[in-house]
Amino acid sequence: MKKLNFILGLVLVAVATLCSCKDETGDFVEQLYTNSQKETAIKACLRASADSAFRHLCVVDGFYSYKDSAYCIDYIELQNSLFDTLSNHGYGNLADTLILFTNRMAESCGAQLSPSFKTAIEELEIIDYDRLLNGDDGSITEYFRLYKSDYLKSAFQSPIAIRMALYRVNETWNEMMRIYVQYSTIPLNFDIQNYLINSMLNSFIQEMRVEESLVRHDSTHRDTYMLPFE
Repeated sequence: MKKLNFILGLVLVAVATLCSCKDETGDFVEQLYTNSQKETAIKACLRASADSAFRHLCVVDGFYSYKDSAYCIDYIELQNSLFDTLSNHGYGNLADTLILFTNRMAESCGAQLSPSFKTAIEELEIIDYDRLLNGDDGSITEYFRLYKSDYLKSAFQSPIAIRMALYRVNETWNEMMRIYVQYSTIPLNFDIQNYLINSMLNSFIQEMRVEESLVRHDSTHRDTYMLPFE
């Protein structure tokens, strides 16, 4: 019951003001909350977590070096193919350029992508309220990921395509591929746009998990719950 009460207490009137009965088990507290109130708490948690993710990642060096580059989009899958081939023929600088341009692109997407998160949170259908409120540190975020990833990936397509062109990601990628085919006969089947969409979404979700955990364990992270999601 402790996990249930800590979130609900942020968005609802304290139980002590509702009844003079003393509740030793927490069961009485749970009965006082409606599913609508529980949904309000869950979605407030998601809004706070998403807001934190965008504040941390969609700033200069948010993806590129935040938390010791934990979120840097580095194309590790291409290290032994495209990157090595270019490096072996004197074009290694293009790989560094692509990584820099890619992360700057990702950092610039806050205003374009946050409305999709807002919509996804508002439209999220919640079934088992108590399981989420009483779950582990990332239960609410994981539920959101499970049911809204496909929607978000679709919503990301157009904004990220535009930003890729603006930040010369496409231009750099095309130049790299032009050089690659001159030195290698091995086909490279790599959808860069989908790779970036998946990488960025995974980073946002991971940061949401971090914030949800903080909310569950650190009271200083709970006073932002009812702030509007920007």
